[in-house]
Amino acid sequence: MKGQLEELGFKRSNADHGVFTKIIDEKLFVITIYVNDFLLFSGRIDNITVIKGELSKHFEMKDLGEAKWILQIEIERTDMNRDMRKLTISQEQYIKTILEQHGMVDCKSAKTPMVANLQLSTLTEVEIDITDYQRCIRSLMYLIVCICPDIAYSVGVLSCHIACPGKTHMQAVKHIFRYLHGTSHYRLEF
Repeated sequence: MKGQLEELGFKRSNADHGVFTKIIDEKLFVITIYVNDFLLFSGRIDNITVIKGELSKHFEMKDLGEAKWILQIEIERTDMNRDMRKLTISQEQYIKTILEQHGMVDCKSAKTPMVANLQLSTLTEVEIDITDYQRCIRSLMYLIVCICPDIAYSVGVLSCHIACPGKTHMQAVKHIFRYLHGTSHYRLEF
C-alpha cells in the first residue's frame, strides 16, 4: 500500500505511518489508513474526486460517502459548520457505552479525573477481579489516544497497578468514569 501511494506522489508521515500527505493545487491533501479503511481530507472536493479515481486503479474500493463514524469516533458537520469550514469529532456514544458496560450510567458526577493527593499502595495480592480492572483501563486508554488527554495522568497512575489491583484502585477508576459522566469535554471542534 505504501508503495502505491508513494507512486501517486504521497509522502508517509514520520509521526504516524498510517497518514500520507500530498500538496495538490497548493492545498494539503491527506489520506489516513486504518487496516483497509481510507479517509480522504482536502479543502477541495474536486481533489478528492481525482484522488479517488487514481486510488481505484490500485485498490479495490467502495465509496461510503462522507465520513460519519470511524473507530468509535463520530464526525459531525452541519451546513453552518461546512460554510465555516469546521467539523466536530465526538466520542459521546463510546463513553455512554463504557459507562453502561461498567455499571456507571446512573453514577454521580465528579469534577476532576482523580481525587487530589490520592495515595495508591502497591499490593502483593490482587483484591478484585483483575480482568474487569484491565478492561476498565483499556477502555480509558482508548479515550486518551483519541479525544480525552485530560485523563491521561490518572489512567497512567492506575495502569501501574494493572497486574495487582485493589479496591482503592478500582474506586479511582470509577472516579474517572464519574468524571466522564459529568463532562462534555469529549467533543472537539476543528
